[in-house]
Amino acid sequence: AITALLASGGEIVILDGTYNITASINIPKDNVSIRGNGNATVLKRMWDSSSPEGVITLTSVEGCRVENLQIDGNKATYTASYNYGIYLSSSSDNTITGNTCNNNSYGIRISSSSDNTVTGNTCNNNIDGIYLSSSSDNTVTGNICKNNSVYGIYLSSSSNNNTVTGNTCNNNNTGIYLSSSSDNTVTGNICKNNSVYGIYLSSSSNNNTVTGNTCNNNNTGIYLSFSCNNNTVTDNTCNNNSNSGIKLYISCNNNTVTGNTCNNNSSGINLSSSSKNTVTGNTCIRGTGQIDDY
Repeated sequence: AITALLASGGEIVILDGTYNITASINIPKDNVSIRGNGNATVLKRMWDSSSPEGVITLTSVEGCRVENLQIDGNKATYTASYNYGIYLSSSSDNTITGNTCNNNSYGIRISSSSDNTVTGNTCNNNIDGIYLSSSSDNTVTGNICKNNSVYGIYLSSSSNNNTVTGNTCNNNNTGIYLSSSSDNTVTGNICKNNSVYGIYLSSSSNNNTVTGNTCNNNNTGIYLSFSCNNNTVTDNTCNNNSNSGIKLYISCNNNTVTGNTCNNNSSGINLSSSSKNTVTGNTCIRGTGQIDDY
């Protein structure tokens, strides 16, 4: 069906059913839409990839849309690290929406791509739910990423100027992780019951805005480490974490931490080997009513 489309693109509708997929479905042209009927349309992986590829792969295309499909990575049987659910490489202005991408190595993987929208997807029981590398100016919004063995949403390798908003990232190792990624907006996300961090910035992730998130019942709610500078951490709720509500660790300087609520943690706000930060207007109360002085 993809081959039969006009050079200008078009839409393919996949009807209800379970389809055993034995090679990547590659979208080779612009303005192609692949649409299913939600979880009733199941694309099930039946092979191991020897190089990075998804059950659906977009390479060097724009204006495409992948919508309302369930992609089952079948990782109990097919265990290769290259097994992705949906994979975008060097692609821009595409929309990935309403899909369920479970049991893959990465549910949705975006590499060297910009100006894409990833919205309303469910990515559970993968290694990482949604993973951006070297990708900028993308919008990741309204997704559910639960029970992934490592990260719910992961931005790495100079993934800059992205907007990560309104996502639910619970019961992962870490809810949202930024590594060597700057100028991102992380706002209005829910990151609860992750085994280590709710939101984690590391390795010179600078000038990010982390605001209005709820990071409860993790080890640490919001954690900045290793030279994360000039970030704004404001109006977040970080309660009932077993370690710190908010922690800045090792050369995290010139950050602004203001207006946050950090109650019933082991420590409310914890600064270690970090300088010239502004910490003001936060509420840090233990269950006994004691105010933590950090």
